Amino acid sequence: MACALGLLLAPATGQTRKELGRMWTFEAAPLGWFQQAYDWQPTPEWMDHARMSSLRFGKKDDAGQIRYFCSASFVSPLGLIMTNHHCSRDALSAVQGENDWLKDGFYAGAYENEVKLPGFLMTQMVRQQDVTAAVNEHGAEAVQKEAEAKDPAHTHQVVALYQGGNYQLYSFQVFDDLRLVCAPHGQSAHFGGDPDNFCYPRWGLDFTFLRAYVGDKPVDSKKHYFPWKTAGAKEGDLVFVTGNPGRTGRLQTAAQCEFMRDHGFPTRIEQTHKQIADLNEQAKASPDAEKKLRAQILGLENTRKALLGYLDGLKNPRIMAIKQKAESELRAAVGKSEALNAKYGDAWDKIAALQQAKVEALGNAEKSAPLAKEEAAQNKRIGEACFAVYGTSIPPDATMSLRISDGIVKGYAMNGTLAPSFTTLYGLFARHHEFGAHHPFDLPKAWLDKEKQLDMKTPFNFVATCDIIGGNSGSPMIDKDRNLVGLIFDGNIEMLGNNFVFDDEVSRTVSVHPAIIIESLRKIYGAAKLADELERKARK
Repeated sequence: MACALGLLLAPATGQTRKELGRMWTFEAAPLGWFQQAYDWQPTPEWMDHARMSSLRFGKKDDAGQIRYFCSASFVSPLGLIMTNHHCSRDALSAVQGENDWLKDGFYAGAYENEVKLPGFLMTQMVRQQDVTAAVNEHGAEAVQKEAEAKDPAHTHQVVALYQGGNYQLYSFQVFDDLRLVCAPHGQSAHFGGDPDNFCYPRWGLDFTFLRAYVGDKPVDSKKHYFPWKTAGAKEGDLVFVTGNPGRTGRLQTAAQCEFMRDHGFPTRIEQTHKQIADLNEQAKASPDAEKKLRAQILGLENTRKALLGYLDGLKNPRIMAIKQKAESELRAAVGKSEALNAKYGDAWDKIAALQQAKVEALGNAEKSAPLAKEEAAQNKRIGEACFAVYGTSIPPDATMSLRISDGIVKGYAMNGTLAPSFTTLYGLFARHHEFGAHHPFDLPKAWLDKEKQLDMKTPFNFVATCDIIGGNSGSPMIDKDRNLVGLIFDGNIEMLGNNFVFDDEVSRTVSVHPAIIIESLRKIYGAAKLADELERKARK
């Protein structure tokens, strides 16, 4: 029988293994860790509200398969949803027609002008059940089909956690009538372009507002949404990110990391460079070609920089030393138990042997395929061993499923100086002028025209120590009162090494501050009605 989500598993009493991060599942919330670290812990009602207010963004392809790629959240009682502009590029491109909303921005201004986004959807996790025993006995597909037969009103997904050490059945409410409400200029959202991507200090206005409809009416979301807090959070405040991190490799072995460092990532980076060069060449053919390919090129540029960051992380001796130490300690813990050692003790050596076999099979798909199936089996053994030793005191690797991550608003040491916790509008205009208004540091004319009317002290972007990765884009950042205090859109370059081991010495999330969203809606985009909806101000 499926249980309502709550604190179902024994909560962690501390952060047992910091290197495995803080991407906690909602069903195993680390109440002890929150109490120990922050002298505060959420109630079950707090957790349920945060879960139900958080969303996952996806798209259905022509075959009916859904690909999830970003996070989002309800931010008003009227089905209003906030996510990132870069998460919405494909949607904007698909519906803009002869317009160029991806470049010029869009604001509906009224319900009847909100534009349908066919094929795009949001999911809201409504229920959870541990199905480890059932999956091990009958298989994930059978468990999922049984859930679909019992509850056809929701969609269901069996998710493997801890590389198969634990399985959860997550059930979702689907909102498949999404409509475009507001998007800023593409250059405002992506200010600084590829040079500033994965960097901080930063001035990215990376937001989009959508609205969910049911029965041709805005969804009634008054029970579960994050109230807007324009003032945001301040330095040192406790904050949480609720979103859907895509994939991490923190349970991967040192040997697997070495293979990716020496072979996997260099190959993928070379392929991505070629794809970008080919598309840029195609885009030169005409303005229409450039418009059509723009979103794809931006996405690949993001992929390239992410891959380079992952590779740099694996070249960092500090990260590899943390990885080696953690692996040695897990193997030692397994070795202390005769039963665990007999069942899992040789898994690491088998993984290491497979990496050598993969090197010898490079470029040969026929030889590589069976190695990948052996390797998956050994990964599952290591995941089971890790779960047997540490249980839910550690979070599982990211699986594009809902997590909650705690952290503090905090600057960091950078390049021999300090990066501030917040940037402001002053910095945006300074960067525009310091680079002579050359792309990608050029501001749209609408911003230049309104410069004197803007409050230059308005906070723009800010950083915190929460644990994120790709897929977290669009995640809400909330405070302990469940107020919306930020919108995740990136991490600094140092954060990319967290794909393999978590370290918050200088790695940071980067968020859009709610104050700059309101400032831009009211003074740049003529969207006071939307700003009023967010700030819950009645209109006369």
